[in-house]
Amino acid sequence: MTATSPRAPRKDQVRNRRRLLDAARLAFAEQGPDLSIEAIARTAGVGATTFYRHFATKDDLVLQLLEDLARGAGQVAEEAAAIADDWEAFRTVFTRGCALDDAGLRLFDALCKTSPPAAERGRALTTSLIAPVAERARRSGQLREDVTVEDVAALMRMADSASTPRQRESAHEVMLAGLRTPAE
Repeated sequence: MTATSPRAPRKDQVRNRRRLLDAARLAFAEQGPDLSIEAIARTAGVGATTFYRHFATKDDLVLQLLEDLARGAGQVAEEAAAIADDWEAFRTVFTRGCALDDAGLRLFDALCKTSPPAAERGRALTTSLIAPVAERARRSGQLREDVTVEDVAALMRMADSASTPRQRESAHEVMLAGLRTPAE
């Protein structure tokens, strides 16, 4: 008996899946996440049957979109993991972890509110970004003990909501100073 490797998807399957994801991202950003599967498929230029070949439910599509939106933050987390200094690794994630633009952040938030599994996936993605560097900084005595991953996420979002790059930079610096364990 010989083991067979799984066959790679056909090019049209890959293309249709990407079209569904791109169409859903655009449609959800413009019209909100309450769109029907049929509307998403129509926007992508495919039928509902094609939708179901790729996603068993609309929630499965939402979960994949959350993964796609978090990809840039994941790259920042990988960069931070390679930084030897614990505080600099934390600083990198804190200042660059919200890798999405304002529209992308709004879409991520809206998608997280579509269902309990989407909310849990959004929390898990956020935690996977922040927790490793927060724990490193806490273990080395540089991050305050009373600060949670949820606190860090909320502060990151506040800083990143500032109107200008200069205001964001200033907010990051002020918040980082407040998060750091005071020198004795």
